[in-house]
Amino acid sequence: MTEPAALPHLRLVLTINRGQETTDKPLRPQEKQLCFPYPEESTVFLIYLDSIGRDQFARIMGDFIPRWIIDVRAVPRLDNIAASRLSAFTLFERTKASYIDLFGRLGIRSYRVAESHPTYWSRALFDVLKNANRTGPYFFLFDNKDLLRKADDVLPEVIQAVVGKVVQFAHILNSDGMKNAPME
Repeated sequence: MTEPAALPHLRLVLTINRGQETTDKPLRPQEKQLCFPYPEESTVFLIYLDSIGRDQFARIMGDFIPRWIIDVRAVPRLDNIAASRLSAFTLFERTKASYIDLFGRLGIRSYRVAESHPTYWSRALFDVLKNANRTGPYFFLFDNKDLLRKADDVLPEVIQAVVGKVVQFAHILNSDGMKNAPME
């Protein structure tokens, strides 16, 4: 009777050269915890930017790797998410995300106009996303909690129509992390 063959396994090692002696040392696993929920193409993140800093935004970008960044702010300042406008766009390019200043495209400069309500701009958003040849995850950037709450009511239907399946929503409202939908 033959013994079962040992199954091969993968072991990452670091080769260290010390003069003429070579030693293989096992690599330690990375100290980074996996983030959940792992974003699918239908995942939408509503991010309240006034409560997070630059480092946290960069970490969120790296953890969830959005394909779309949709800025829903009347005055889209990028200095609160990166050191400069150029470094913000470099960060977007690194993750291959498309940035859209939605209110800028629509000429909305204030939250006090009817056009700032998500029922108005959701059609324009649908058209942009549906005509593009890419999917999510989607980041929506807000600096107005009231607008974020209103968008939370309208966006599920819009994004579901774009991707053709059920949408997972997550809210990043402060530096403590993420909260799954629905909002309080």
